[in-house]
Amino acid sequence: MPPLLTAFLRRPAALAAAVATAAAATAAAGCGAGAGGEPVSAGSAAPAAAPSPLWPSRSPAAVPTAEEQGKVPSTAVPGFRGVPSENIREVDPLAVIKAELAAHPGEATGADGMDATTARRLAACSGRGPGCPLLAPVHRDITGNGKDDLILGFEMEDGLLGLRCYTFVRGVLTRVMATVVRPTTVEVAGGDLIVWEPSPTPNYAIRSVYSWDAHRDYMELQSDEIRRTDASGRPTTPARR
Repeated sequence: MPPLLTAFLRRPAALAAAVATAAAATAAAGCGAGAGGEPVSAGSAAPAAAPSPLWPSRSPAAVPTAEEQGKVPSTAVPGFRGVPSENIREVDPLAVIKAELAAHPGEATGADGMDATTARRLAACSGRGPGCPLLAPVHRDITGNGKDDLILGFEMEDGLLGLRCYTFVRGVLTRVMATVVRPTTVEVAGGDLIVWEPSPTPNYAIRSVYSWDAHRDYMELQSDEIRRTDASGRPTTPARR
């Protein structure tokens, strides 16, 4: 089983610089505002400190290759007929899945962890409905080109969900993400695909964010963190994994 796999508000550069300058000045002065607007001391500010390397003479680790990192490249959907309009809403989601299954007969389809039982169930589908594990397709722009892309999910055993994303890369329908997760929810925010999963630690949840990498034509895992949740299961203060 492979590892389980937000929009940022961009402000004008001048405004960002002004805010940063003001914040830095306030922190340096250690001052706040009194009732009449006059400066009031907020106490001493902590001194800034540059990172202090440990064991600087130690040789750094070798950079792993893409294969060693387990990087999955984007993959053209095999045997799939082209869509001249490149309108992904005209693509039949079940036909896409079946084209991939046909290219890998008798085996799990690629590095995304689809098991043989799910593959057989999908191959037997004549359409989405009772008995077919394929969920309703979702169309969102996750590549940032202003056009819809295709997000597919299919139910697997033990609450697992196969998650795949497709887009047109230079005119070719291409799978640009494939993984298996056990989500409580899956969201799209500002082009990011966000997966929430239960954590083995009580009162925490795992939040994984996938974002489009135009250099690799792939939805890369950008962050993977554990967040504190309240009694209702909603996230509170984040804590890095």
